[in-house]
Amino acid sequence: MSARKLQSYFGATATLAALAGQAERVRVLQQHWDQVAPPPLNLMCKVSGLQDHILVLYANNGAIAAKVRQLAPTMLDKLKKMGLEVTAIQVRVQVNPPAPERKPVKSLQLGSAGMDSLRQLAERLEVSPLRQALERMLERHTK
Repeated sequence: MSARKLQSYFGATATLAALAGQAERVRVLQQHWDQVAPPPLNLMCKVSGLQDHILVLYANNGAIAAKVRQLAPTMLDKLKKMGLEVTAIQVRVQVNPPAPERKPVKSLQLGSAGMDSLRQLAERLEVSPLRQALERMLERHTK
């Protein structure tokens, strides 16, 4: 599907057209924010929008929000020099929990002494589910 066809869907209804316009404004504001904010802060804050000439940002945590508030006058001046009609910067905190870490799958290998001991144990056992389980395990580890 080409981009032109996709764009035609955004204009299909007034609601979608308004939503597409708002998304574009936020995208442009985010680009401006990325240019004026210092590198650690521009990655930790996302633009929500512009409401009544107030730039609304969401910070990842309270410490980042405090730093943005501290630097807000400087960044506000830079945004004005870029031609944006921004009178204030409002920072809200929206914590994004980190994705859970996946534990690596353990790959255990038996040494030759361990293999010999298990083989001897299996040979001494009577025919039973335990002996069958040991034999299957030994087969898997000898491949």
